[in-house]
Amino acid sequence: MSSSSNPSGAGAGAVSGQTYGAINASTTDHWMIRLPNRLASAWEDAPEGTVLGTLTFTKGGTTHGNSAEQPTAKRQKTNAPSSAPSSSKISITLDPALAESQLDLPVNYSLEAMSKKTNGTLHPFTRNANGGVSIHGLVSRTASVQVTNGSGSNNANASSDARYRNLLKNRLLDTSVNSKRFVQPHADAAPQASKAATFAASLGTGFGGSVAQFGKKVLDAKERQKGFGVEEVSGPPITGADNVRSKLFELFSKRVFWSVKDLIMASGGRLPEKETREILRDIADYHRQGEHRNMWELKGEFKSSIAADSNS
Repeated sequence: MSSSSNPSGAGAGAVSGQTYGAINASTTDHWMIRLPNRLASAWEDAPEGTVLGTLTFTKGGTTHGNSAEQPTAKRQKTNAPSSAPSSSKISITLDPALAESQLDLPVNYSLEAMSKKTNGTLHPFTRNANGGVSIHGLVSRTASVQVTNGSGSNNANASSDARYRNLLKNRLLDTSVNSKRFVQPHADAAPQASKAATFAASLGTGFGGSVAQFGKKVLDAKERQKGFGVEEVSGPPITGADNVRSKLFELFSKRVFWSVKDLIMASGGRLPEKETREILRDIADYHRQGEHRNMWELKGEFKSSIAADSNS
């Protein structure tokens, strides 16, 4: 969607009285699909333009039995030939290139619990850089993506089943074997409410509680920002390709490897995700595997220019 003209002569994407709060609505039907956490994380970390997988729709029908193969006595008792109805199904197969970089990620999935019932009226929307809101349509169906069991003798099913077992094994090890939590009872210690429970109770409900929770999230983001070795920043969102590029160069001068989430967090949430990904494809290389998998590293020609600027 192209932004509306700005009578003040500002550049495209600038907020104005005509664009701020403007709504562009569509009546297109959408499906809301719930993804497994591991699959959603892999798709979200993949660069924009990456082929994620293949969606296959298999038409169902009715398979009629052959009455000639039935015994004479049985044919006389039945008034109609036997039928075995099969329902339609939708399956998802992970792209081979993405599967190679995610060795513990299952390859085959299916859509289950397809329903036209939604929890109220749901509208997917996007906030634009010029202050407007684009409503993409109405959620008309919901479903859940589940891993397809590798039942079968072919190699594809066997490989998918092995990946799923590997995923469950790693998940079990992460939650139990490598756990470093210990419980040390104290007989004379009086029971006390946790700090999190005390703080949550103090927030209350309603509008005031929502404002307090938002403030807590801002404070938590500032605390996490200190761990990136950058100064605390605040201000309006960063707009314009040149400004986004300058901020990315500044952050890459502090650290070599970054993920998109860390870059946005280190900027105080001011970097737009879409423009950040577009510029990263021009100035940085994406690591699909290895120690720095799913992270970006600045290209060599830009590293030398950053080093020269820092020395001057």
